[in-house]
Amino acid sequence: MASVSINRGLPRPEAPASSLPKDQWDDLVIVRKLWAQSQLPFDCRMLKLVAADAPEMAKELGYETEEAFLREGLQLDPGLVVRVVDRLDREKPEKAVTLDHVKQQLDRHGGDRRSKEARKAKEDQRDIVPLKHRSNSADYIKARLRRDHPEIAEALDHGQYRSARAAAIEAGIIIPFPSLQLKDPAPTAKKLLDKKGRQWCLELLEELSELALED
Repeated sequence: MASVSINRGLPRPEAPASSLPKDQWDDLVIVRKLWAQSQLPFDCRMLKLVAADAPEMAKELGYETEEAFLREGLQLDPGLVVRVVDRLDREKPEKAVTLDHVKQQLDRHGGDRRSKEARKAKEDQRDIVPLKHRSNSADYIKARLRRDHPEIAEALDHGQYRSARAAAIEAGIIIPFPSLQLKDPAPTAKKLLDKKGRQWCLELLEELSELALED
């Protein structure tokens, strides 16, 4: 009897990472990023789960630090996550609580016992936060290079690369898009998968989903 392959689809964002196979953790990052953009402002309690999963997920998915995973993988402010989770641990709300409410509480009480760590996390990302995430602008690229690839940034400053984009390609920040004739979605998707691999295609799907939500 032939085996049947079951498409499990994307996981729910509230699913603990430990409850999923590790080959689904990339998908969990995608749905949690969408959750952060659409639902987090209205109920921030799930940040406790996100923060608890962050260390192991960062290690498994190849991020240098937990903070890098939160900032680059989920597009969250690591310092704010620490402060909000600390406040949630203290108050233990049983009903939905908005992110703005918790921020107001933090401002009213002058921060929390982890404020020094939170400020340090903000300082660490000062070169990148003012710029649009994943923008291809020269300013963004140069900031990323200075932070993550200082040797390539220096080479760019000395004219060893013809453009910031060329330096970003060398650093792996930008991956050149494959040349394709964009006709029917199904064959185009197959060609993209063959050329770029599963992870790249998942990231493309994530970006398309974000753009579609903006429209």
